[in-house]
Amino acid sequence: MTNRADIDTASTPSFAGPPTMVRAAVSMPDTTTTIRHLDTSAAVGAVGWLEVESSAVCGTDVGLYRAGLDSPTVLGHHVVGTVVSVDRTQSAAWDVRPGDRVALEEYLPCMQQDCPACRIGDHRMCPQTDLFVGKRRVGLVPANDGSGLHGGNAEYMQLSANSLVYRLPADLDADLAAWTQPFANALDWTVDAGGAEEGSTVVIIGPGYHGISAVAAARAVGAARIVVIGVPESAGRLEIAESLGAVPVINDNDDLAELILRATGGEGADVLLDTVGLGGQAVAAARVLRKRGRLVIGGLGSTPVCELDLKSLVRGANTIVGVRGRSPDAVTRSIELLAGGRSGLEIVPSVDVGLDEVDDMLGRMATGQGPVSPHVVIRPQLRRPNTQKRGTLS
Repeated sequence: MTNRADIDTASTPSFAGPPTMVRAAVSMPDTTTTIRHLDTSAAVGAVGWLEVESSAVCGTDVGLYRAGLDSPTVLGHHVVGTVVSVDRTQSAAWDVRPGDRVALEEYLPCMQQDCPACRIGDHRMCPQTDLFVGKRRVGLVPANDGSGLHGGNAEYMQLSANSLVYRLPADLDADLAAWTQPFANALDWTVDAGGAEEGSTVVIIGPGYHGISAVAAARAVGAARIVVIGVPESAGRLEIAESLGAVPVINDNDDLAELILRATGGEGADVLLDTVGLGGQAVAAARVLRKRGRLVIGGLGSTPVCELDLKSLVRGANTIVGVRGRSPDAVTRSIELLAGGRSGLEIVPSVDVGLDEVDDMLGRMATGQGPVSPHVVIRPQLRRPNTQKRGTLS
């Protein structure tokens, strides 16, 4: 197969770059969002431009918004779009040309050889990309930094030399393409960290964006039983999980370990994935892990960690592991599974939101009044009111 980097870039089709002024939804420290026109000519370090197709809303976006951003910011870090311009060096490095459809990771790593993480390509662990320290991430760079177009909630966004770019199939369904990063996270957490495989029993706490993605990941590797636990208010999302093949369980202040035992016929779990941050409750429930089972903690919560049952942990040869982001390999597998129609995520309703509706939608989600479907997608090119496809859940 010919590598795109070997193709003479002089033969690259001509695409116009972005307009000088670009519409963007700029989110403010006071939990409001306003539409602004940002100047692409103010860009610093741009090596290309992306016309944004979708910017899926992640729980991290909502959490940062609710807590209060440090400064005005164009949010959106689960970004898919079409390259409209790229310099020759990056075209070769990324193996992309104008007209190619791509997905981005949120990390903007330092790429220095003296960085242990970047040296081995583990960009999620680069201190520069840390969510609370370096903060150099797509959707987190302030709007007063150069063009300000560093997030997906805009018609176009800037590509920098340290952007992490993955080419997508041109015919990949737009709704499925928007799942690229959350599904990659789920594969990393459920399969790579959790060890889910054919025949496994996987228990997922929380039927949110990543919980639903984790159902798809467990299903993709042939898990025999998938259980999803949620609070009564998440009944609609539990229905979505059930439609993907999971057993839905409502936790109405019950003992979590006992719930898991009942849902698994007393067998316990090979993988217990906490996507919501139950903290001590999840650790206490680790006693129902099967031999060599794993508790995977993907959510940060405020519940104090209780005393760990070390006897149970040692006797079961169990593992407790924290997870963060995903590996590059997980992104590649995510794209392959989505393109091959093997994720099942096409049945999850997509709630599409135009830039003019971002303020309302983020406000609703920040106060717990968001749609039933967790697949909320900002479509910067959309010029009509909120719509939802492939289903009636809202």
